[in-house]
Amino acid sequence: MVRRPIRRGALSWSEVRVGVVLIFGLLILLYAIFQVGKLFNLFTRRYELIVLAPTAAGLVEGAPVTVAGRRVGQVEEIALVPMRRKVGNNNIRVRISLERAVQEQIRADSRAQIRIQGLLGDKFIDIEPGSATQPRLEPGDSLIAVPPTDFDRILATTDQTLSEARIAVQDLRRMTSSIRRGEGTLGQLVTDETLYLRATLAFTELHLTLETINQSDGTLGRLIRDPEAYERFRSAVARLDSIAATVLHSDGTLARLLHSDELYLRMLGTIGKADSAIGGLSDLLTRVTAGDGTLHRLLNDPELYDQLLKAIVDLQTLINDIRLNPRRYRPEMNIDVF
Repeated sequence: MVRRPIRRGALSWSEVRVGVVLIFGLLILLYAIFQVGKLFNLFTRRYELIVLAPTAAGLVEGAPVTVAGRRVGQVEEIALVPMRRKVGNNNIRVRISLERAVQEQIRADSRAQIRIQGLLGDKFIDIEPGSATQPRLEPGDSLIAVPPTDFDRILATTDQTLSEARIAVQDLRRMTSSIRRGEGTLGQLVTDETLYLRATLAFTELHLTLETINQSDGTLGRLIRDPEAYERFRSAVARLDSIAATVLHSDGTLARLLHSDELYLRMLGTIGKADSAIGGLSDLLTRVTAGDGTLHRLLNDPELYDQLLKAIVDLQTLINDIRLNPRRYRPEMNIDVF
C-alpha cells in the first residue's frame, strides 16, 4: 500500500465543509437581523416628538406608536411634566421616536390617543394625521393627546349592568322554579293536565259549533255562505247613504237642523230667558225668606198660618150655609107704589 504524502497548507474536504456551513449560518443570521431590523424599523431614520397626556395608565416604554393604524415608532421615555411647565391638565410627558417617512403626515392639528391593543389590555399611542394646510411638526415639538377613555367608569358601569343582569337572572330562576312547582296560574297551566283537557274540550266544542254553523241553514250559516245576505246588506247601506245624502242636500227640517244655526240661537235665547226667570225667582225667594212680609210670616209664623186656616174654614162654612139657606141671607124689600 502506497501512502500519499500530506501536503502542508492544503485544506481537507472536512474543513471546507465546516467553512461552508459557517458561512451559510452567518448569511442566515445576517438575513434574520435584517428582517428583525426591518420589522422593528431599526435601520430607518428617526426623529423624536413629545406627547403630552393627562395620564399614562397602562402605557410602558417600548410600546408601539402608530399613525392611522400603521406602526411607525415606539415609546422611548415616560416622565412627569414639571409643575412649572404644565399645560392644562397634561401631567405626563411621553417621548416617542418616529420614522422620518411619516413626518409629512403629522401636522400641528394632529392628535394622539392612548388606545388598547389586543385582549390583554396593552396600551399604545395612535396619532391621527393632520391636514395639509397646517405646518408639520419638527423634531422636539409637542403633540397634545386626546384624553383616553375612562375605563374605570366603563368597568363600573359594566359591573353595575352585570349585577342587574344577575338579579334579573335570579328572579327569572325563581319564577321558573315556581312555575315548575305548579304555583300560580302559569304553574297550573304547565303542570296540571286538567286545564289542558278543559282547553282541548273547549276547542273541540268550538270546532263543532263552527262546523254546525257552517253546515246549517240558519241565519249564521246563510250569512257565511249565502251571497244574497251580503248583497242585501250592501243594498241597505247604499239606501242609508242615499237617505243621508238626501237629508244633507235637501231643505227639510233635518237638513235645517244640521246646517242652520237658527235653532241653536233660539235655544240660546230660551235658555237665557229661563236663566233670567230662575234668577228672578231666586231673588223673589230670597226676599220672601229674608223679608218681613205676608209670605215670610206665612212661612215662618205658625200663629198666622192657624188664623188663615181658621178664616178659610169659617168662609167655607158660610158658603155651605148660604147654599143650604139662601132665604136667610136674602134681604127683605118693601116696595110702596103709591
